[in-house]
Amino acid sequence: MIQNNLRDIDAGMDVDRYIDYLKEFGADVCMVGCGGITAFYPTELDFQKTSPYLTDDFFGNLLQKCHDNGIRVIARFDFSKTHIEFADVHPEWYSRSLSGELVCFHDTVATCVNGGYQQNGSLQILEEVLTHYPVDGVFFNMFGYQTRDYDNHYVGICQCENCRKRFYQYSHMELPREENEEDPVFQKYKEFQKFTTEELLEKIYHKVKQLNPEAAVCTYSNHWVDLVRSESNSAVDRPLPFWLMASEENAGCVRGSLSECHSSNCVINAVDIFYRFMGVSPWLNALRLYGNLATGENLDWCMIGGFETYPDRKNFELVKKIFQFHRKYERYLNHLQSCARILLIRPSGQGNSARNEYRGIFKMLKESHLLFDLLDLQEMEQAKVQTGRYSVVLLPGVQKLGISVAENLRNCGAVLVATGAALREEPDFLSQMFGVTIGGRLSPIRGCYMLTEPKEVFGDFKDRDWVYLDKDYYFMEPEEENKNYLPLIRAGMYGPPERCQGYEITDQSCVSVREGRAVYFSWMPGSLYQMQGYEDFKQIFLDVLRKNTDGMDQMLRVDGPPCAEVFFDRCGPDLYLLQVINYSGFNGTTFFEPLDVELEIRVEKICVEKVQILTESGRKKLTDQGHFHLKVRGLYQAALIYGKERL
Repeated sequence: MIQNNLRDIDAGMDVDRYIDYLKEFGADVCMVGCGGITAFYPTELDFQKTSPYLTDDFFGNLLQKCHDNGIRVIARFDFSKTHIEFADVHPEWYSRSLSGELVCFHDTVATCVNGGYQQNGSLQILEEVLTHYPVDGVFFNMFGYQTRDYDNHYVGICQCENCRKRFYQYSHMELPREENEEDPVFQKYKEFQKFTTEELLEKIYHKVKQLNPEAAVCTYSNHWVDLVRSESNSAVDRPLPFWLMASEENAGCVRGSLSECHSSNCVINAVDIFYRFMGVSPWLNALRLYGNLATGENLDWCMIGGFETYPDRKNFELVKKIFQFHRKYERYLNHLQSCARILLIRPSGQGNSARNEYRGIFKMLKESHLLFDLLDLQEMEQAKVQTGRYSVVLLPGVQKLGISVAENLRNCGAVLVATGAALREEPDFLSQMFGVTIGGRLSPIRGCYMLTEPKEVFGDFKDRDWVYLDKDYYFMEPEEENKNYLPLIRAGMYGPPERCQGYEITDQSCVSVREGRAVYFSWMPGSLYQMQGYEDFKQIFLDVLRKNTDGMDQMLRVDGPPCAEVFFDRCGPDLYLLQVINYSGFNGTTFFEPLDVELEIRVEKICVEKVQILTESGRKKLTDQGHFHLKVRGLYQAALIYGKERL
């Protein structure tokens, strides 16, 4: 899918030339503006403003011609704002800032989830469109509560009368005025936000399905949608380190958590919302699209305006290449079934610390060519961990599970691995499953180390006995039968070299193992690796994993550089798809043409009959052996592997 975010002036674009571009790209779905802030069709509703450049039924013409050319159309709506001229007539529709003022931006005003426009006007717009136009889907931009304007200025929690009344009915509390995570009122308000947003989306979903049962619903939600919207995007002031694998994460979480939905992870062409008319590096743009492709989800790419008027066409050719490749081989790419035995839980809603811990573990696994699936923590009540499928479940930074999720994990049969001093809010589960009682936080931590013992576990550390400890460490009291690794070394004297002495090897450990059941890290290997990049943290984690789980028992063995990201999935009866994304062109914050990388591949547990390389021109036989050499030229390489799994 290609999403063209239309401006008012684009209502006069050449539709035929636009469709030619879509066909050149190889796109079979497009998303274009339809209604809301601006109507791109001749609306009869008196609260919707048409584009001043509209001379005919632009949207209707585009829809008809797209359908004539085998291209489906998703209609884009934005109900988060209206034109300012409607504010005097319907002041009750709109959000109010902390000072009680309308939230204006240029000639638009922000609407409120609980106001009449979003609750009722949106349904009228949808009815008008879906009654007249056989669209293939609908998308809603900026759905839900907004606390910042387009300049990223904080406008605060909406203080409109509708919010006041509904929140009081919901909680018998007054609206909070600040976002304080320690405030129980704000915690209740977050529940209220989720409830009212999902309630509205459910109402809209049923309205769409009533009018057109075949139309797909899409927005930034996991519920009451057919396509789960997310983004791989950039911003010029985003804190480093750069998170490269947003596409793999976003699409992978939908695949692992929401089997009834598809991912619509949108790769944003622009360098920033402020700089929409320049694209990111072509290599970054392509890496993000390949991340979507490799996870078996839809290709989705977004730019502002039409193709002909866009001033930066540098990314076009690579995007075309990827879309065309996907179209050629979609019969394999759209039917991927995971071969992973490791499950990584994404700790959504648990704060930045947990996110960094998760991302660091994510990178460790990818760089080590270990296959894993993703499951979002907030979806675990619905998406049960499948008993017997996974040998390892990783819980990076997860502080709170809930009763049903804890019970699911208790019975899943996998070895549980918790990192980032996880589960401090679940002491009973921590004690029962991990045999650990958590204590207080080590402070100060600067100057402390870990002793890389025992060496039979940490064999890669024969020449490095100490590895520094930073971020957070929590004292723990393990049960007697637990095995304990990495004794804590307390900081000694700090100052001139002459006084750097007095370090103490304590009886505290940094890893505790309940054999065959659970592994607990009372510190933050993922965060340290994500933020600081020392390979020692990754190696410690992998050594512990290797010693205490079957997570290394993979269907695929890969000997190759860490910059090669490997995917391996079933894609049909006795048929497997190997994919490699080459990140060798990434250098800190810059992207270049990648170097060729070479991999030694050994396929385990499969009697390989044939291996074929997939190219733009067709399939080429590589070998009929299960152990082969693969050279990746460029950003991406894929190979089909034919063979029967050994019983």
